[in-house]
Amino acid sequence: MFPALKAFFLSQQKPPIVIKKFFENKFSEIYLWHMLSLMSALHTHIQDMEKEKNSIMEVKKIMNSIHTILLERKSNNFMSLKVKGLLAQKRSDGLGKEYDQFCADVQGLYSTCLEYLEKWMTPMEEFSTFTWMDLSEPPEWNDVEACIKFLGEKGVVIDDVKCFDQVTNLKRFTERCNRDEEFSGLQVHQKWTKYVEKAKSIACYSELLKIAQFVFALSSHNANVERVFSLMQSQWTKERNQLSVESLKGILFVQYNLKDMSCKDFHAYLLSNRKLLGKISSTAKYRWADKEDEEEKQDEED
Repeated sequence: MFPALKAFFLSQQKPPIVIKKFFENKFSEIYLWHMLSLMSALHTHIQDMEKEKNSIMEVKKIMNSIHTILLERKSNNFMSLKVKGLLAQKRSDGLGKEYDQFCADVQGLYSTCLEYLEKWMTPMEEFSTFTWMDLSEPPEWNDVEACIKFLGEKGVVIDDVKCFDQVTNLKRFTERCNRDEEFSGLQVHQKWTKYVEKAKSIACYSELLKIAQFVFALSSHNANVERVFSLMQSQWTKERNQLSVESLKGILFVQYNLKDMSCKDFHAYLLSNRKLLGKISSTAKYRWADKEDEEEKQDEED
């Protein structure tokens, strides 16, 4: 599509100056090919990072993986074979100066990406002590002890004596379950749910639960918030701008929390829940109207 895009933008009478300069550059197609190779490496990681129920540990692990990839590409000045082929052709055409500039730009791009990524990784270093909670490996007591000290400074009291025995149980559980590929592929919160379900009583995880409650309460990204804003925008339109905040809130609650339920399943769910059906048919939700009528009558009497 590059020749068509170039022809289109350069044929415009007043194209944006930045785009005009870009397509007039003899290396513009090569820049696009290089960006394609870079974005393809990042795209999958971004999708994994923005999963709805990701924890801090998972996001941090993904960001570390991206950081490693970028470092390797920068140290090797990586360019795809397609880019190298196009560069060789330009160099043979006598564009040696532009060739050197492109190579410098590649290094600059990797450096800028790394700087941007490190800016977002720095605040997450505070929670490095919780890395063991991904249960990819059996937890070590020294790592858990560091978490207890960290939480103690935050006002969360953990009984380390009870916790040690609970970690021992968790360690055996992790060693046994990590042999199962299905368990290894679960998200962190799902692994912890499995452990709690297998435990005989709360005494087996009471102190670990305090740690888990703190960690899973931390927001790992703002993708969920962005999804809610998107849903709100689709409902609170110019044609429906008289919706009250409470009505909009109710719609968003249903849309977001029941998004994995089909219409057929939702219908069956409503029919099986008599209490909910009663509330739906009740006039209680219109009490605000009765209140307004009473106020109007009172004003007339006064």
